[in-house]
Amino acid sequence: MRWWGLWAALLVAGFLYSAWPRTYAYRRVVAIGDLHGDYDQALEILRATHVVDERSHWDGGDTVLVSTGDTVDRGDATIKLYEMFQRLRTESGKAGGQVVTLLGNHEVMNALGDWRYVTPGDLASFGGHDARRHAMSTDGWLGREWLTHYAVTASVPLLDTQAESLAPALSRTHRASFVHGGISPVWAQLGTDSINAHAHGLLRKALTSRPSNGMLPGDALREERALWAADGPLWYRGYALDAERDACANADHARRTLDVQSLIMGHTPQMGGIARRCADDRLYIIDTGMSHAYGGRASALEIASYLRRGWFGTMCVHSTYTAVYAREGAQRLSHTVHC
Repeated sequence: MRWWGLWAALLVAGFLYSAWPRTYAYRRVVAIGDLHGDYDQALEILRATHVVDERSHWDGGDTVLVSTGDTVDRGDATIKLYEMFQRLRTESGKAGGQVVTLLGNHEVMNALGDWRYVTPGDLASFGGHDARRHAMSTDGWLGREWLTHYAVTASVPLLDTQAESLAPALSRTHRASFVHGGISPVWAQLGTDSINAHAHGLLRKALTSRPSNGMLPGDALREERALWAADGPLWYRGYALDAERDACANADHARRTLDVQSLIMGHTPQMGGIARRCADDRLYIIDTGMSHAYGGRASALEIASYLRRGWFGTMCVHSTYTAVYAREGAQRLSHTVHC
């Protein structure tokens, strides 16, 4: 009888172990908005989020860092900022992390020769007008950097690769769409790849033909011209400025089309801090005017997600969205569970 009791206890223990809730597939994504030439503010928020250490080297492990563009203009540190992203891209890759860098409207403005917001200090750091213009060409270091490592939009997984085998359906939909201005429902129908293809076509023509005063290249295609319009993904402000009901309805439409959980963008300064515009994790505006040109808050949006198996195998994704401020600490914005 004692042996039967031992076997029964082992069977019960095995059953409980197999049914016990477990956590898998953790990932942390840190997103920063418009830097506008302010290297010091960039370092401050990257240190506050433990993405870099005190020596400004990668300290984020397998964290994914996303910059939503407008690194250039209004400040003097253009070169230092782009070189920082170059270095962190290499360092993060060695640690299992990733750096995702996007183009803002100001990157494309500079490629088009619209330099209204270029500071004298920034111009001098390149060695003058001609040297800066060469850097922003297909033969220049910054032009090549934009063409190789920068896109207009990115769909970033919120779970690590382990989730693909454990819960493929949840893994596929638990992504965040990042862009500088905003992807309206109309542009969402084109999809991420098509948007980026049109953007790189326009960018390459701008860097090659060297237009001036912001004029579009004469050989720009209709889709490329549309991308540069006010309702295109580089300029669109509807998600930030429309009434919340309208913005959230459009966000739902775009999310379903893009098959993502959240829409995250910069471009429109939120001087009160990172804005969550809808009742859940659908829509965030992360430009808080952190450059000294605006005098805003050094901030980042942190998304921490993990896959959790509940009792008897139910798989759910837990995501926490937190606004992190360099001098003020963190504020949790939402916590959602999707099964």
